[in-house]
Amino acid sequence: MWPGNRRSFHEFLTHISLALLEMDCLAFFITVVLLAKKSCTTIKVEGKHVDSTVKLASTMTLECVYPKTATITQMSWRKEKDNGKKNIVVFKLPQDLYIESRYAFRVHVGNETTSNKSLIFNNTTEEDIGFYLCSFQTFPLGTWEKRIQVVRSDEFNSRVFLDPHAMEGSLVAKPGEKVTMTHWHGLGIVVNQVIWERVQIDHVDHIGQCFNSAIAIYGSDYPMYRAEIHCATQANSTLVLRNVSVSDSGIYRCYLIGENGKNETGWTKLTINNNVPLISVKYIVLIVGATIILLVIISAIIVTILQHRKKEKKRKKMKAFHIAQTQKNDEGKSVTYNSIALCTDVAPLTLDVN
Repeated sequence: MWPGNRRSFHEFLTHISLALLEMDCLAFFITVVLLAKKSCTTIKVEGKHVDSTVKLASTMTLECVYPKTATITQMSWRKEKDNGKKNIVVFKLPQDLYIESRYAFRVHVGNETTSNKSLIFNNTTEEDIGFYLCSFQTFPLGTWEKRIQVVRSDEFNSRVFLDPHAMEGSLVAKPGEKVTMTHWHGLGIVVNQVIWERVQIDHVDHIGQCFNSAIAIYGSDYPMYRAEIHCATQANSTLVLRNVSVSDSGIYRCYLIGENGKNETGWTKLTINNNVPLISVKYIVLIVGATIILLVIISAIIVTILQHRKKEKKRKKMKAFHIAQTQKNDEGKSVTYNSIALCTDVAPLTLDVN
C-alpha cells in the first residue's frame, strides 16, 4: 500500500512523468546537437579534403584506381558544380558506357583493367578547372570515392615548389618491403597540422594528415593497410608505406603547419628497384636455343667441308689413274710412267721400256 494519501501518489506519478518527458526531450536535444555537429564536421572536412591535385594541361589524366578487392558493378565520373554533381561518365560493367554529350569528343575512360578507370581529357579549357569525383560501386564493400581538384598551372607550381637543396635524404627499397620516412621538426615549432604528400610533375597525391597529434585522416589511394602516419610527438612525424611497388617511387613531402605562422617542409626521395635479374629464365632459354642452333650450323659446315675434301681427293686419284697410260716416243716405243710421278713435278722413280 502506497504511504500517504491518494493525492500525494498522483503528484508523485506526475513528477515522474514530467521528469521522464524532460529527459526524453533533453536526450533528443543532445542527439540533434551531436548529429548536427557531426554533419557540420563532415561537411567541413569534405569541403577541404582532396585526394589529388592535378595541373591543368591540354592533355590531362585524372587517375582513379580502385585499391581494394571486391566485385565492381558500376563506376562513374562526376564534376562538382553549384553545390551539385554533374555526370560526365557512367560505366556499367561489362560493356555499357555512357558519356555526357558535352564531353563526348573530349574525354575517354582508360580501360586497362576493371579497377583502373582513369579519365583522360583532350583539348581542355578553363572550364575544366574544378573538383571531380570518381566513384566505384562494389559488392560487398559498397561505394569507394576519390576526390580530385584541377587547378591552373601557375597555382599548381606555387603549391608544389620543390627545393632540391632541401632534400632530407634518399631511400632505396625493393618491391614488397616496408619503407619508413621520418621528418624531424625544427626547434621551437609547435605543430598543429601535419600533411604527407607524394609530389609528381603534373599532380600531387594526398597520403594523409593529422590535426593536433590526433588520429590521421588518409587519402583514398592510401588506406591504413598501405600507409600509416605517426603524429603523436612534437619531435618528428613518420610515414610508413607497406608492400611498396615500383609505382611508389617519387618525391614525398612532409608539410608542417605550426602556431604563429611557423611552417616547415621536408622532402624525401624514394626509389624502388624492380630488382629484375639481368638473365631471367626466358633469356636463358633463348641463349641456350641460339647456342644449339649455332652448334648445328657449325657442325653442318664442318661436315660439308670434310665431304668436299674427300670428293676432291677421290677426283684427283681418278685423274691420276687415267693420265697414267702408255705413251710412245718418236722411235715407236711406248713409255709407261708411274702414276705418282705424273701427279708431281718430280722425275719418275721407275721407267719401263718395252
